[in-house]
Amino acid sequence: MILLLFALSQDIDFEDLYGIATTSLVQFQAEQESAFALLVELGKDSLDADTTIAFLVSKFDTKGARERHRMKDIFKKIGESAIDDIVSNITYRGSDEESRSLKQSLWVLGEIGSDKIVEPVSQFIDDEQWQIRSGAFTALGKAKSRKALLFIVQGLNDSIQVVRKSAYYALSQIATTDDLDYLIEGLDDSYYGVRYAAVQGLVNIGQAASKPLIGLIGKNTLKDYYILKILCQLDITEEQLFSFVKQVGPETRLLIYEIWQDKKSLTRFLEIENNVFLSNFLLEKTTEAP
Repeated sequence: MILLLFALSQDIDFEDLYGIATTSLVQFQAEQESAFALLVELGKDSLDADTTIAFLVSKFDTKGARERHRMKDIFKKIGESAIDDIVSNITYRGSDEESRSLKQSLWVLGEIGSDKIVEPVSQFIDDEQWQIRSGAFTALGKAKSRKALLFIVQGLNDSIQVVRKSAYYALSQIATTDDLDYLIEGLDDSYYGVRYAAVQGLVNIGQAASKPLIGLIGKNTLKDYYILKILCQLDITEEQLFSFVKQVGPETRLLIYEIWQDKKSLTRFLEIENNVFLSNFLLEKTTEAP
């Protein structure tokens, strides 16, 4: 507040303030923090918020990575009150084909979050630039709103793997048992980033995901790996794991032995393991120093 009162008593030079707040020069660190804090206060102030936010949004086309990160941080501090002004400028893509301004708008809106960003951000999920589609899905995920589901599922089969990953990330952030089929399908995706996003979504659902996943074990070795990673995070019991070991092939058993760390359980597996390679693997793992 003191900073704000001081600023209001003088003419505000936004360019100078912005330059100090985004500088990378270490010798100006104290001034940088003060300028950053002042821009946040101005962005929240009822009298100067519109002018401050309009100025900052005009900088969204910058090529400077540090500037983009600092603006993101400033807007996170300002919060939801900045959304309307950002959205009013969201159709401006930037000065060239890189669409930097639009990318920054989507990034900042995602960092702010809120149901309010779903509708304006969703208009870019079919954009011709895959980077824009990816940014839109990531922002929808950070909104953490079930209102975004209808839009998010449209990106799960995008032809660009990074976009699919962003869509699955978004789904993972709002996932419920209603989305199990989508997430399980994601475990078969050709791109590892999608598979890991699907894993996180299933972990976020919790124990309700266990039963359908258990029924899939033993049908596909690669999928088994991800399913077992999920189940281990869902506190699968030793008895459940023991039943898997007795019914799956050696490739899946190896996955279990690699993931599971409890030596008591591994010793029990060793007692029933009839594959020489796996027996040696278990023997080594159970006798190695902690």
